Amino acid sequence: MTDEELKQEFEEDDDIVILEDEDGNAVTFRFLELVTVDAKPYAVLLPQDEDDEDAGVVIVEVVDLGMETEHYDAVTDDALNERIFEQFRSEFHDKYDFA
Repeated sequence: MTDEELKQEFEEDDDIVILEDEDGNAVTFRFLELVTVDAKPYAVLLPQDEDDEDAGVVIVEVVDLGMETEHYDAVTDDALNERIFEQFRSEFHDKYDFA
């Protein structure tokens, strides 16, 4: 699945992504954008927890499992996370307020 197909799939799902946290609880995110770094696609997600207005974005790697199925891996490397976020800021500085 190409990056453009992945992005279109997210947009068709009304930008809502539900993932499980480490405790097995469902967590709702809003898909912001798909960013490619080192030829790998990463989804930039915004938590939709109404209790945490200062929550930052969450970045996950989108792993294509074939047959129109994907898996999301948490990005645990802080340096990679920062590179992905900087790419996101660079590509979408006109669309989002990063102040």
